[in-house]
Amino acid sequence: MHKPTFVDPDRPIVEAVEKMQKRNISSVIVGTAENPIGMFTERDVLREVVMRGIDAKKVSIYDLMCNTELKDVMCNVLTTVSQDTPLEEVAEKMMGRYVRHMPVTDDTGKIVGMVSARTVMNGLKYAYFTRRKK
Repeated sequence: MHKPTFVDPDRPIVEAVEKMQKRNISSVIVGTAENPIGMFTERDVLREVVMRGIDAKKVSIYDLMCNTELKDVMCNVLTTVSQDTPLEEVAEKMMGRYVRHMPVTDDTGKIVGMVSARTVMNGLKYAYFTRRKK
């Protein structure tokens, strides 16, 4: 699990992308820890470019990212897991919802972390090899 990064929904895509690059992460929460309204990932950037059929000769991708607000392109279905959710269950939720990132909540529902598919895989590999050695 890593620390979550939050971005205001009225901010442009480019601001979220810059934060993701700076922190070497691939997703941000749109909203706040107490009031999350969605998630934005690197895949959303790619989807936005492909779905809009951007012609690089007419519109620069940078201009698109500067002039499009996160609330217009984010995923507004936010699936979370609690801090005590077993890794196997996190993996099942990710697979069932076709997502690679999930916010982690505390007992009050506040977002306190982010878990990625890579983190889950590393945890499952560790558990497998630990059991195997016994």
